Amino acid sequence: MDALLKAYFTWSNLVVEALVLWGIYWLLVVIRRRLRRGALFGRFQQPLTNFVSTFLLVYEPITILLLTLTFFLINPILHGAVLVLFLVAGFSRIRDYLSGRIILSTTLVAEGKRMKTPKASGVISRIGRIGLYLQTGNNLHFVNYSGLLTEGYSLATGREIGGYYQLKVTVDKEEGPKDGVRFLMNKFLTTPYLNRSFRPEVAYGDSGKGTINARVSVREDQHLRELLELMAEWGYPATVAKR
Repeated sequence: MDALLKAYFTWSNLVVEALVLWGIYWLLVVIRRRLRRGALFGRFQQPLTNFVSTFLLVYEPITILLLTLTFFLINPILHGAVLVLFLVAGFSRIRDYLSGRIILSTTLVAEGKRMKTPKASGVISRIGRIGLYLQTGNNLHFVNYSGLLTEGYSLATGREIGGYYQLKVTVDKEEGPKDGVRFLMNKFLTTPYLNRSFRPEVAYGDSGKGTINARVSVREDQHLRELLELMAEWGYPATVAKR
């Protein structure tokens, strides 16, 4: 009984721990953002970005678990009762959150992907912590992660609806600029055919700097042809890839 009444940590310990853990978290978020926007590591850019993103998925619940444990050990009886009530009241949301960690651990689930569930089919427009939003025509449909795990889902391959396309770009190593990824990213940011609500994703292919994989969203489907012609003028001819 004395062990349950004993305070192993103080509130100051909790505050310091939270500052350190969440400081590391936001540092990783900034690094991920820089990796997505820049092209510092060439062909290793995308694998490194995927690694940091996957690590963040694991690090976030571990951080919450450590802070919860410290909170409990400040006052085991009182705080234990609070945590039990919180667990009971928010069980469904906690289950959605943990299910989301599992689903998002694969890079296949991303904004712009076409997803089909037993209740809806559309393009993933936004990804949250407890669920994601599917754009189905003129409607926005929310799907929680636990529902995706229990009911199942499928992802479309090849052309993606909603103006999203995966492009395979050919690079001329002799005539092209040294950093083709940065060149294309800068060009895409000023291209009128692209949807500004979706940031293009550009990375070198597995074969090295001879190919570049680009994922873009055009404002209208008919703009794809104009975009491909414009890229050919830049010296970066591209084709629509099938995955």
